[in-house]
Amino acid sequence: MRILLSGLSGTGSTTAAKRIAADLDLRYVYGGQIFRCLAVERGISLEDLAESLERDQEAEREIDRRLIEAGNDDQVLIESRTIGWLFPRDIAAIRVWLTCELQERLRRVQARENHPRSADNLLRREASDNRRYQALYDISETDFSPFDLVLDTTTLSVEEVVGRIESFVHTRVPNQVGLAT
Repeated sequence: MRILLSGLSGTGSTTAAKRIAADLDLRYVYGGQIFRCLAVERGISLEDLAESLERDQEAEREIDRRLIEAGNDDQVLIESRTIGWLFPRDIAAIRVWLTCELQERLRRVQARENHPRSADNLLRREASDNRRYQALYDISETDFSPFDLVLDTTTLSVEEVVGRIESFVHTRVPNQVGLAT
């Protein structure tokens, strides 16, 4: 089973993805880690790589190629903002998008990063991402049509988010879903 979990910063996607992967005994692939590895391979900082992505489409495509390649494993949960749109549609996968009201996302990110400029950084980064994804892949930030489940996490606990996703997965692939022991 493949689960492709996506969401903007502050939606709880990383927390949920780690829990679900552990619960369902799936290999966990984090898009952010692929990004970090590429920065190390290129000998540049994370900030420099992030800033270069609008100019260097090949770096963006390399990250995305690695994410898609990770989906060759049929027992995997891949977490990435774009994977739900980019992963080939002819390969079975459950696509989940997490959403959350902006003020709650900002609150979560500021609490997590403990930095007064986190909100500004978040909004600037998302605007840059949206421009890149539109230019490279014609992804619209408001088109959730590729996703099987869109879940608003604004008022939900982590346990509720994980529970709802796992219940949904169970309805889609009942013979493959079992909690890890």
